[in-house]
This record gives sequence, structure tokens and C-alpha cells, in this order.
Amino acid sequence: MKRRYRITPEGPPKPTDAEIARYRDTGRLMYHYTKAVRRPRKPLYRDPKAFVLLLFIVLIAYLISEERQKQAAPTVTPTQQGTPDR
Repeated sequence: MKRRYRITPEGPPKPTDAEIARYRDTGRLMYHYTKAVRRPRKPLYRDPKAFVLLLFIVLIAYLISEERQKQAAPTVTPTQQGTPDR
């Protein structure tokens, strides 16, 4: 994105009295500044996209742990239980 600069010998245009009066209220100016700078932070459980992503990550972690438990515990077949050979 290109920025367009306008450089004149007179310098930048001077603000009008109405613009100066608009910015004299410092309380309102600071309110608008903080509102623009700080994004409203929602908790994860109230943000639908973040909640679905968090739920998806937990589901994947659960499935991976279940799969590892299946691989770690070998299954014992009836022939390996110590039946005497005759």
C-alpha cells in the first residue's frame, strides 16, 4: 500500500478553531485513545472461535493419549496365560 505525501512550502494545514475545540476535552480524547489502542479482551470461553479451537486441541490431545495407552498395554491372549503344555 503506497502512502501519499503532500509536501507544500507552506507546511501542513493549520487546524481550525472547531477542530481545536473538539480535542480540548482531554477526558474524551483519552477515552477514544484507549478504546482504539486496547482491543476488548474476551475470555476464551466467551469467544466462539477460540472456544472451538481450544475444544479441538483438547480432543486431539485426548485421542493421542488414548492411542498411546492402547499401544503401551499389550493385550494378553488366552494361550499366553500360562496353560500347561501336555
